[in-house]
Amino acid sequence: MTNPTGLHARPASLFVQTAGRYDARIEVLGRGRQAEATSIIGVLALGIRKGDTITLRASGKEAEVALEVLRDLNLANFYETTPEAETPEPAIPQDAEPQQDVDKHPELPVSQQTRDTWRGITTSPGVAIGPALLYTSTNLTLSKVERRTIAGEQITAEQERLRHALNTAASELQALIASLQQSIGKSEAAIFEAQALMLQDPALSETALKEIEEQRIDAVSALAIAGEQQASALEALDSPLFAQRAVDVRDVVSRALQHLSDKVVQKQDLSALKQPVILLAQDLTPTDTAQLRPETVLGICTTQGGPTAHAAILARALGIPAIAGMSEAALQVIHTGDELGLDADNGLLYHHPMAEVRTQLAQRLAEQQRQRGALLSKAQQAAAEVSIDGRRLLLLANIGSEAEAEAARQWGAEGIGLLRTEFLFAAASTLPDEDEQRKRYVRIFQAFKGNDGAHGRGPIVVRTLDAGADKPMPALNNVIGTSIEANPALGQRGIRISLAHQSLLEEQLRALLLAAAETGIELHLMFPMITTVEELRKAREIVDRVYEQLKQRQVALPSFLARVPVGIMVEVPAAALMAPELAEIADFFSIGANDLLQYTLACDRTNAATTYLYHPMQPAVLRLIAQIAEAGRRAGKPVAVCGEIASDVRLAPILIGLGVDELSMTPTALPGVRAALANRTARQLLDVAHKVLRAKTVAEVEQITEDSPS
Repeated sequence: MTNPTGLHARPASLFVQTAGRYDARIEVLGRGRQAEATSIIGVLALGIRKGDTITLRASGKEAEVALEVLRDLNLANFYETTPEAETPEPAIPQDAEPQQDVDKHPELPVSQQTRDTWRGITTSPGVAIGPALLYTSTNLTLSKVERRTIAGEQITAEQERLRHALNTAASELQALIASLQQSIGKSEAAIFEAQALMLQDPALSETALKEIEEQRIDAVSALAIAGEQQASALEALDSPLFAQRAVDVRDVVSRALQHLSDKVVQKQDLSALKQPVILLAQDLTPTDTAQLRPETVLGICTTQGGPTAHAAILARALGIPAIAGMSEAALQVIHTGDELGLDADNGLLYHHPMAEVRTQLAQRLAEQQRQRGALLSKAQQAAAEVSIDGRRLLLLANIGSEAEAEAARQWGAEGIGLLRTEFLFAAASTLPDEDEQRKRYVRIFQAFKGNDGAHGRGPIVVRTLDAGADKPMPALNNVIGTSIEANPALGQRGIRISLAHQSLLEEQLRALLLAAAETGIELHLMFPMITTVEELRKAREIVDRVYEQLKQRQVALPSFLARVPVGIMVEVPAAALMAPELAEIADFFSIGANDLLQYTLACDRTNAATTYLYHPMQPAVLRLIAQIAEAGRRAGKPVAVCGEIASDVRLAPILIGLGVDELSMTPTALPGVRAALANRTARQLLDVAHKVLRAKTVAEVEQITEDSPS
């Protein structure tokens, strides 16, 4: 094993996913243990570390190729560039008294305050001051679930209930993964990919099904027993990095149990917190942490966990200061509402901080905020219009939440090029109605505008619901039904679902128009996954119908909303080839580069075996983008590019040279792209674009970008 952290959660997930793609039975042997290669829990329980020797045994039609691919995966360190550090976690005394060794940090004025100072280890740096909130995690002790017996004739029904709960929980996780990939990054979202695999793991599901049949117990009891067995096996490992994966097992089992009984797991919605707090808990699960918003959770202090815990990784991604490993006694002494001072940089928590301690923490907090404010101010100052030889370019932001809308404004976005509306549906247990949608859109529109309205005055391009089997959303199941598709990325998704269930689209469009009228924003509507002219015509007819519905309700829309621009996501080659005809109907194009790349190259971007194809500098994709841009230019319709490719400082100038008018990206990428376009001339960009269009390979495009003037 060459990976520095061995087969921990993320590489183990990739290993299991890769093994599962081949017609072969593969066994993994290592450290005196054995597991099926398709069992994520089994592979984790091996506890494979760097330097360990593992043996793979395979049989079946594709055994040889499977072994070759898995071997190459190991040699590539499972494509990890910033692996979790598997360092021994500091031993934290778990006595009943606050820690007394605070004089190790003489720069802190704590000599007079030792009794109410608690020590932990830093899991996410930073400083916070605020009231305490004691929180009981949703991650229950599975062994305490009450065992309930059933009659023999109930066995089949209970097994079916179990399967349904596991499938529903898996759908929820896929929606959460899609959301987190956009908000905090793919690496952090991969934490939940491991959990999704756990739900499909025979070690969990088949054990639970067997318990129902042999012990004649209900689905709740069986799943709790199976989950605790697997979690305990992981806890027994002698590596903290692997033992902490027991938290993931209990977390994902708790998620499934919520769909079997509302009495087993009592869930507190941390995303609904109104006042800022410092969270105290025994431990937080990844699900708990994914709910958190930095504006309401100022800090996290736990008695368990450590730097390599998945909750800690998520806290760092969210920028929330955190410490772990405090004495359990802290939870007995500190009460909700008590004032706390958190110095996560030094692993210290002050209960009722003294005046001089509070003053110094406040000064450090103010300095951190000042530095961040200076960075944002610099970004806003640099947000002057970008133009090349008089041709104005719009640099926009991709967002999917209120926090991201505010970030887009702060980083100087000239508008929103993509507002993903899945955030309204992904985590909901029931579909939001028109009024609920309107209220959420108002909040996100207002977050971009800001209180003074001085920033965030550009257009807001809203993509209508982009759901499908590849982005499952449990709340939609009651309306669109549940189906398992062999190729979900090629199935019923995007506009196809909206046209099949037009009342859903009508409700969303009404809510968007009403929210735009209330906030005064410049609304643009965009339909995802448009493939044919017929689809776009039908979608525009629905927009006209919604205007008529509002008119019948005697809703007087302001004049600036009399006819909102309607555009499409160009994501499939068919739409790219039909761009001239689609431009006759659409008001604008937005190229969804991630999907266009996937569909053009016929490669699954999550498949390790085809990652060599999934490259933003593929000549075929760049040529398609040029064709789309030319169709837009001829029709006088603006063309934008959104996706990772727009954030690439090497490719941004090329895209503009190819004829693209707007780039939409993650808010934090705006300053870099703006700098990459500064001081460029149209002649330079056209010359580079022409060279790129003649390139035959990715390597040639890369060489052109390296040789082009900066």
